[in-house]
Amino acid sequence: MILIQILLIILILFVVSRLAVRLKSRQVSVLNFLIWLVFWIAATGIILYPEASSYIARALGVGRGADVVIYISLILIFYFIFYITVRLRIIEQQITGIVRKISLDEDKKNHKT
Repeated sequence: MILIQILLIILILFVVSRLAVRLKSRQVSVLNFLIWLVFWIAATGIILYPEASSYIARALGVGRGADVVIYISLILIFYFIFYITVRLRIIEQQITGIVRKISLDEDKKNHKT
């Protein structure tokens, strides 16, 4: 059990370091950085203290700690899929607007000459 905990903590430290680099280069906002940091700190807590997931499970009326971790993970995954889908739709609309504007501007230039 200790070996897997060490490996997971090393992986989390790597992920958080990459996140910090992205924050520094402004590829991620401070809010997103903080949200992800809280997530990874919580994951570290569950890794270091697996009995905490059992306590949370009992408080929520779920049978096992592993089950509550899976349920929360699935909820987060579906939320992020929804969020990415919405953001992708917005980006598509922005690109369409930009392409239309460029096309109309070029058309106006061509008709002036």
